Amino acid sequence: MIEFFKTPAGLALFSVSAAAIIIFILDVNYRIFAKRVLDFIFALLFTVILSPVLAVCSVISKVKCGVVYKKTACFGAGGKIVFVREYAGVNGIFKKLPRILDVLCGSISFVGTKLIPLADGTFMDDGDMGRFAAKSGIFCHLAFTGSAELTYEEMFKLDIRYARKRELFYDIFIVLKNLLLVFRGEYGAHLGETANKTYSEKLLERGTVTPEDIEKSEKYVSEILEEREKRRALIKNRWKHGKQSV
Repeated sequence: MIEFFKTPAGLALFSVSAAAIIIFILDVNYRIFAKRVLDFIFALLFTVILSPVLAVCSVISKVKCGVVYKKTACFGAGGKIVFVREYAGVNGIFKKLPRILDVLCGSISFVGTKLIPLADGTFMDDGDMGRFAAKSGIFCHLAFTGSAELTYEEMFKLDIRYARKRELFYDIFIVLKNLLLVFRGEYGAHLGETANKTYSEKLLERGTVTPEDIEKSEKYVSEILEEREKRRALIKNRWKHGKQSV
C-alpha cells in the first residue's frame, strides 16, 4: 500500500482524497467557523496581491480629499454596528476595494446579505431581525434569489432564508453568479427597488413615513455614534494613562 502511494496514481488518489476530506470538513462546519476562516484567508491573499493598487488608490484619495476612506455605519451580524470603507477620492471599480479590508477584519463577509445603513435599520420590523444572523457581504445572495421587482420586504425574507441556509457550495455559486452579472453588465437588475434607494427613502416615497420620522431616525443614529465614540475615547484614554503609570 505504501509503495502504491509513491506512484503517480497513488499520489493523485491521495491528493483527491485529502481534498475531499478537507472540503467535507469545511462544508459541515461552514456556518460555525469555516466561513470566517475562508473569509480571512482569501481576504489576506487578495490584500497582498492587490497591495500596489490599494496603496496607489490610498495616495490618490488622500491627495484629493484629505482622507483615505469614507466610512459608512451599517448594521452588522447580530445587529452590531460596523463601519464599511470605500475610497473617498476614487471612483469606478476601485472605489469599494477597501471592503476587502473589512472582510479581513471580520466586519463583513465575501458573501452575505445586502448592507443596511443604521438609519434604515430603525424602520425594520422585529420579524426581519433574523437577517442579521448572517453578515453582509461584498457579493450578495440576491444574485440568485432577487428580481427586477424585488421589494425591501421581500429582500428581508430572502435574507432570513439565506442566513439559515448558508452553505459552502451555495456561496461559491453566488460569487460566480455575481461575477457573471458584472461581466455581462447586468449587475443591479436583480436588486429591484433596493438597488438605488435606501429603505427609508422607499418608505418615504410610499408615504409610510414622514420626513420628520427620517430626521428623528438620523438624529437618533447620530447620537448613538457620538456616544460610541465617547466610550471609545474614554477607553483609549484609560488604557493610555494606565500604560504611562506602569
